[in-house]
Amino acid sequence: MRAVFLALLLVFGLSGSAYAQPLALDVLRADVAPDDMTGQPVLKIRLSPEGQAVFSEFTTQHVGQAVDLLVDGQVVTSPVVSTPIYSEWIIVTGGFTTSELEALAETVNRGIGAVTLRVAKVKQAP
Repeated sequence: MRAVFLALLLVFGLSGSAYAQPLALDVLRADVAPDDMTGQPVLKIRLSPEGQAVFSEFTTQHVGQAVDLLVDGQVVTSPVVSTPIYSEWIIVTGGFTTSELEALAETVNRGIGAVTLRVAKVKQAP
């Protein structure tokens, strides 16, 4: 059974810091697998065609910016988008144990944790 998260495009708001409201992605499933290059465990999130289109548009609009990938409202990773990403896969790497990644995959697959994106909050110097 596929875990579906309604692809809701929320209105992006700008405040004093560059910050956008979370954008939900339509996800087919999530799995833990070894990275093809390093052999380390990674979380592979497969997007639906709709989710892929939303993800591609989001990354195209935010090249050069840090973005947060959230699962169930918790930031999992905050990479800088260097180029638009047109893949149906989101690969989460680095610093996670296999059990942590399996817990994230289970949360996504059971439909209890939405996968969302947002522009990372920019910390202002005091």
